[in-house]
Amino acid sequence: MSGNERILFLKAAATLLMVKAGLILLPFSTFRKIFHWFSDTNKVKEMTQLQIEQTAWAVRSASDHLPLELLCLPRALATKYLLRKVPSLTLEIGVEINAAKVFEAHAWVERNGTIIIGDWPASVSYHRLWVWK
Repeated sequence: MSGNERILFLKAAATLLMVKAGLILLPFSTFRKIFHWFSDTNKVKEMTQLQIEQTAWAVRSASDHLPLELLCLPRALATKYLLRKVPSLTLEIGVEINAAKVFEAHAWVERNGTIIIGDWPASVSYHRLWVWK
């Protein structure tokens, strides 16, 4: 890893740990308010597609290397926070459309309809329930 990749990895790891702690320790409504307070910004920062992909890579890599179970929601929230200044970024939460399976929820981050983190196989389909801008 280059120096910039290491820094991004460490930022992603710290963000994931804070998000996971918040999700475990706080009621979701309280967590949501605090997350909004920390991530709310009027500043807009355009980032290249490469920078966005590197951020998603850092979150996925940190998630895979931390000794915690960090599934789609903490990953999506960490990505949303790290890219909070990027315009047109949404955190999506949906349920799987599959009558043969039990209830399955999923969270992902999109920018202008393109999934940044949390993509799934083509054989699975999710119905959006909630969009967190």
